[in-house]
Parts: sequence; C-alpha cells; structure tokens
Amino acid sequence: MADASHFEFRKGRFGRCDGRPGVSVREITHFALASVVARKDQALHASAAAEAAFGTALPSRPAVASGSDLSFVWSGPGHWLALGSAATASIERHVSSGLQGLASVFDQSGSRVLLEVAGTRVRDALAKGVELDLHPRTFRTGSAAVTTASHIGVHLWQVADDPVYRLLVVRTYLDSLWRWLATSAAEYGCEVLAPAPYTSHTT
Repeated sequence: MADASHFEFRKGRFGRCDGRPGVSVREITHFALASVVARKDQALHASAAAEAAFGTALPSRPAVASGSDLSFVWSGPGHWLALGSAATASIERHVSSGLQGLASVFDQSGSRVLLEVAGTRVRDALAKGVELDLHPRTFRTGSAAVTTASHIGVHLWQVADDPVYRLLVVRTYLDSLWRWLATSAAEYGCEVLAPAPYTSHTT
C-alpha cells in the first residue's frame, strides 16, 4: 500500500482498494462565511434578533443551528460562524443587518476550506487525531466543537446520523490536514468524491 501522506487531494480512491470505502471525503464549495462576535452583554439579544431575522437562535452551547438561509456554528461564548450560500451578495452586510448592530461581523469567506467526511469507518479514522468522543451518546447530529485534528485547529460538526461530519479548516492548513486524514483513513479505504456546492444539509 502506498504511503497516503504523499497523496494529493484529488478525486479518487486511496489506501485499501478492496470492497466499499470506509471513509468518503468531499470538498464543499461556493459558501460564504462570516465571524460573528456579540457586543458586550448583547449575546442573548443578538440570538433573539437572529431568530427573528433568520429563523434560528444563535447556539448558546457547542452546536450548529440552521435557519432559513444561514447556519450558525458555535465558536465560543458569544462567538459564532455564519455559513450560507455564496449566492448571498454580502454575508457580512446580510448578517449585520439581521443582528441589528448587536454583534460585530467580519467576512471570512476566502479563508477556510470546508470538507464533508462520512462512511462506516469515519469515526475510527477521525479518532486517530481528533480529541473528542464522537460516540452518538455524546456527539450527534447538530453537535459542534472547536477542536484539533492532528494538532491542526478545526471546527467540526455533525450534519447527519450516518454519521456525516463537516470540518472547517484554515485554507493554508488544508494540505497538512489532508495528509493526516488520508493516512488515518487508508486502512479502511478512502474515496475522495467530486466537490459539491454548499447546502446546510448533507449533499
């Protein structure tokens, strides 16, 4: 078996080649991203404003919440990431308007890469470098975390019970994250699927 650390991130099968792949990976493209930080003592008011404007309150714990056109991923107390389709003309202006000045909003759209990982052995592969208990009794659909994957900072959340996870990583760290993920998944068989445009649910 070839050393998975030398594989490029491209469509194809890596590692174990017999049988169905235990892990699948795809890049999610065409998304808009903004960092949202509640102003002092305004987190609850910002959450209420988000519910009125976008159809979902801002998560008060490590979770992801999806509304009419945006999802909000918990990123720390009073701090979230807003995700939407790249068709949104200006996510910074859109979110700022909805939150009525109760939070500072900064466009981060070009800075991150979003991966979707799934498969029957995806938990086993992630367990090799993610310091979280991903068992469904503790981490389930809607759960989110700010964590590390092989010492690389990521946002991780679960979008389906299968399970299906999403990993958001700083663009400059994608190569390092992929080398770790490909190596971790190689023994189960890993298939990189064609990229798919962003939706809040699985593609």
